[in-house]
Amino acid sequence: MQSRSLHAFLALHQFGTVTAAAQAVHLSPAAVSVQLRNLEDELGVELFVRTGRSILLNDRAHQLVPLARQILDLQAEMASLGSSSVLKGRLALGVITSTLSGGLPGVLKRLSADHPSLELRITAKRSPDLALQVEAGVLDAAVISMPPPHVSTSLCFLELYTEPLALVMSSQRHFTSVKKMLQEHPYIAFDKTTWIGKQIESSITDCGISVRPAMELDSHDAVLSLVRHDIGVTVLPVLKGPTRHDGALKFVDLPDSYRTVCLAVRPANSSSRATQVLLSCFREFGQSSPPSK
Repeated sequence: MQSRSLHAFLALHQFGTVTAAAQAVHLSPAAVSVQLRNLEDELGVELFVRTGRSILLNDRAHQLVPLARQILDLQAEMASLGSSSVLKGRLALGVITSTLSGGLPGVLKRLSADHPSLELRITAKRSPDLALQVEAGVLDAAVISMPPPHVSTSLCFLELYTEPLALVMSSQRHFTSVKKMLQEHPYIAFDKTTWIGKQIESSITDCGISVRPAMELDSHDAVLSLVRHDIGVTVLPVLKGPTRHDGALKFVDLPDSYRTVCLAVRPANSSSRATQVLLSCFREFGQSSPPSK
């Protein structure tokens, strides 16, 4: 049974439409429809109720959902039995969007070079969305922010590296103190509905600082762009890679405040070869990045 068909099936289960499922698995809607037909043909049962342009899972399809996740986990476990250290097949990996502005693209390039037979499919979204897709079986793993303690999930979160939270301002501004900079200048907040947004808000509060955001954005790059133009100041994680060396920006680390980046996997995949390769690559990346200044 092909993993591509199972990923398409689980994406349809999670997102509800062929179009949304196609976006999640990086295929065209027509290709997803073919994969769903192939799955029905292989099992010899009807799994969907097709009415006009809509397609719904029937009772047998809902029974298949947990089995499909188990099959994907077993396939990953079977792939770990061989003696070769080179990964093959297809790996659906999620990454938080902000990391693509740092040094992460270099890691992905190296991963592809070291494992040329690996079909690596990358999905970039927010941490909560990626965690849900890993749990649903749409993604095999995801590089995300460590979730808050109250988040209920069945996933395993394996620490990769940390990134300090820092006050970020235009290099043209004169630094006085973190409190004065945040209270005396327009504060550009990162989306407080995200995990990292909540952590930033909590870290500012722990410093005994009260702020009133002038604006709130959900894009790391967009926030930094406004700060570069001296429109305001912000608090963000300093991404691994070249970010801290941006000559248009000035960084002041908050005391004992870090964002932990982790690898989210389903428990059955926590010791698979693919997981071990990902852990090795991303932890090496975290250790080799220039130290904070």
